[in-house]
Amino acid sequence: MPRFEATTTPLTGAATFTGGTLITDTYDTVVGTVFSDQSGTAFIDQSNDGTNWDLVTSVAVTGGTGAAINVALVAPYFRARYVNGATPQTAFRFKVKATAAGTR
Repeated sequence: MPRFEATTTPLTGAATFTGGTLITDTYDTVVGTVFSDQSGTAFIDQSNDGTNWDLVTSVAVTGGTGAAINVALVAPYFRARYVNGATPQTAFRFKVKATAAGTR
């Protein structure tokens, strides 16, 4: 079963959603989608110890336009994060999952 993180709870202005720490196991890629009616930035953070997030990949999200996430996993832990812009959201959909070749 793929590891995943999802939320549809709109964020206030300048707020951050931070998902839980997930173990990569045998998965090699994080894929997903994000939509917000306000601009912001989605992140996939990776860690060797589940505490220090040393590798961060960002995806800019333009308000009203969906964005795809596709990030190679190279560390044993990852988490999904989203930082909203200054304007509160009224629509937000953020879902990512870890996958392995052949399970997408």
